[in-house]
Amino acid sequence: MAQDETYQTAVYAERGGGRFVAGSGGTFAVESVGSVAIYSGAQMTLESGANAELAGADIAGDDLRRLLVSEWNEVNVIQFSAGISVLAISNVPRNVRIVTVVASVAASKASIWLTSVSAGRELYLRLVGDLLGTFTNVETSLAVLRSGCTLLNSLGGALASFTMHTSGASDCGVVLKAVADDTWAIVREIGNNLVES
Repeated sequence: MAQDETYQTAVYAERGGGRFVAGSGGTFAVESVGSVAIYSGAQMTLESGANAELAGADIAGDDLRRLLVSEWNEVNVIQFSAGISVLAISNVPRNVRIVTVVASVAASKASIWLTSVSAGRELYLRLVGDLLGTFTNVETSLAVLRSGCTLLNSLGGALASFTMHTSGASDCGVVLKAVADDTWAIVREIGNNLVES
């Protein structure tokens, strides 16, 4: 039989052998008990706009980067400017795992927003009192609102918002987890100064 000159494989080595390519319709398959090893000094690239499939679900490269960065970043501390009740940052930072808000006497009815999120992200949000001041719960309230996302309490019920309170002697914290894309859930409360609404 004559050789089929039109036959082309979807997975091939480029001319010169410097790169192995999975073209359109091609797949690199690692079967059971197989592995891919990436050693020190090597690099794996997932460009912006690319998708990764993890446990049967797609996640965009940009969202994966934000998720990974949120696991590694240090604590983000947000303070009120002197005499001003509005936070300088209106949204909870996207790429931070722990956010600490330092209370102020001026922070009456201050607020911060939870926004869209990729499934799997965890956030520890803390409201701490200023030990140099004298505070009451009313003076140190922080309303946590939502925009572009759903918020669930620890029992799975829908919430519009929740309010955190603190004083010089009693801080307030909440652990949130994105149980699905754009769905935050309260998984733990620290202190008894959190009011759901």
